[in-house]
Amino acid sequence: MEPTVAGLLQDSIFILPELLLYAFAFLILIVSALLPPQDRKMIAWLSLVGTAMIVPMVVRYARQLEGSAGSPVFSGDVAVDGLGFFFKLIVLAGGLLSIMISIRYLDIERMQAGEYYALIMIATASMMFMASSLSLLMIFVSLETMALSVYILVGFLKENRKSNEAALKYFVLGAFSSAIFVYGASLVYGSTGSLQLDAIAKAAVPGGEGVELTVVGLILITVALGFKVAAVPFHMYIPDAYEGAPTAVTAFISTASKAAAFVVALRVFVTGFPGLFEYWAPLVALLSAASMTLGNVTAILQDNMKRMLAYSSIAHAGYALMGLLVAGQPGAAGDFGMKAVGVYMMVYTFMNIGAFGLVIMLRRRDLVGDLVIDFSGLAKRSPVAAFTMLLFLLSLAGIPPLAGFMGKWYLFGAAVRGDWAWLAVLAVINSAISLYYYLRVVVCMYLKDPLTDEPFSTSLPLNAALAIAGVMTVLLGIWPEHFLRLATFSWSLASAAGP
Repeated sequence: MEPTVAGLLQDSIFILPELLLYAFAFLILIVSALLPPQDRKMIAWLSLVGTAMIVPMVVRYARQLEGSAGSPVFSGDVAVDGLGFFFKLIVLAGGLLSIMISIRYLDIERMQAGEYYALIMIATASMMFMASSLSLLMIFVSLETMALSVYILVGFLKENRKSNEAALKYFVLGAFSSAIFVYGASLVYGSTGSLQLDAIAKAAVPGGEGVELTVVGLILITVALGFKVAAVPFHMYIPDAYEGAPTAVTAFISTASKAAAFVVALRVFVTGFPGLFEYWAPLVALLSAASMTLGNVTAILQDNMKRMLAYSSIAHAGYALMGLLVAGQPGAAGDFGMKAVGVYMMVYTFMNIGAFGLVIMLRRRDLVGDLVIDFSGLAKRSPVAAFTMLLFLLSLAGIPPLAGFMGKWYLFGAAVRGDWAWLAVLAVINSAISLYYYLRVVVCMYLKDPLTDEPFSTSLPLNAALAIAGVMTVLLGIWPEHFLRLATFSWSLASAAGP
């Protein structure tokens, strides 16, 4: 049945947060063009307020849905379910914190511009669409809108050669992965006759007609998503892109973008290809094992803080892939795997943005501040900053009672429940390895002398972002029940994939 104008308008209510965020972004561009250069810092505050206004809207929609399964809109292309709203909140948290830590960074670089904040808002809105996409076409459109914004953000420091190189590498390999995704989607469409995930799930079953072609398309889609989540061996661009990009942008793409990519992977594998679990499960297990191992081992060799956190990000993608693997299994194990991925992405967003925020705090015109040695003597210069960084690093390593431990506990528990105990053992070993390179930073902060006595030049938004990230890193570790109760309805996908 063809959608009516009234039906489209009614459906549009459910994507109102995304539409408003796009509208705010375009408004920021207009206001930026009208303001004199010396007043453009106001744009940052307007962007922060505009993005923050979206959060209560998403929470309100999610609470209205609590207790019900929800249903798709726009002819089944957009999900209205707890999973989508939960990941939208994670993405919004990543966008808000990234804007907050960007203000001081752009002041240092003398690059305050409305275009920067508009691109973050456009990318955030696109990630929110990714979280609720139920067709391969919708996934591709929202994914590319997000990617185009991120490519520009990575190369935003036009006079910095590393930033230009990072943007070029990100663009070339990103375009390559997009082409692979489109080719895989075309094969799936040719064999199943649909791009909607629920229809694909009905046709993509072992022994079904054209299943061989569907499996080839699924493998290509897996490769493309491997690029997006930075899984080994599709991680090659990540260290250079993270190092060369503006630090605030690195924080944004390592958290919000990763969360959006993982919810897409959940939609694709769990909703679209549950019948082909035996084909994609070994591939995802291999990606998980390779990512966590190579990421942690290579991070040991890094002296650059941003490159170290880049390889750490690859390792954390490997951990999260365990949850994705289990989520594809039926029953309680699958629900727990879904829950584990959501919890971990929420935890990872706060602790990773916090770590990058401390890197920005060290940044000055005469000091890049992104080397491990630049943290030397931080405890003597600023005990509060050193303690905050200690919290983030220990959380990333998975030390109790911090949020990182809780996130890993869910993931490792999911792997054991899903009979992937060998992956859980490998993850525990890799977590132990990661302690070495995280503690290197701690040793520099507490046992070495400062390189300079020059005071920090922080800002209210940066301090507020670090405080929020620090508090959430502690609260999600020692009191996770309250946050989990707010989203208990979001772990099931079955109804969202229905007609």
